[in-house]
Amino acid sequence: MEMSQSEAVNPELLAILRDDLNIDVSRVSRDSRLIDDVGMDSVAFAVGMVAIEDRLGAALSEEDLLSCETLGDLEKVVLAKLPADQANA
Repeated sequence: MEMSQSEAVNPELLAILRDDLNIDVSRVSRDSRLIDDVGMDSVAFAVGMVAIEDRLGAALSEEDLLSCETLGDLEKVVLAKLPADQANA
């Protein structure tokens, strides 16, 4: 079950990175560091927070984002914040 959740969210997360943050997703992986490798800054984090909530219904706090070092960390936080009906889909 955990694996299918990851597969369901990951393309959406990549779409947010690509569409909302103009990040070249072909060069990122779960191990990519958000700041050093992906190039996210405070503006990108703010835009990303709004996009994740709008598209996925996962409301992240600033603390949630600051605790994320890699894209994989961000994905875990998003999965944990999904509404129950989505997380069990």
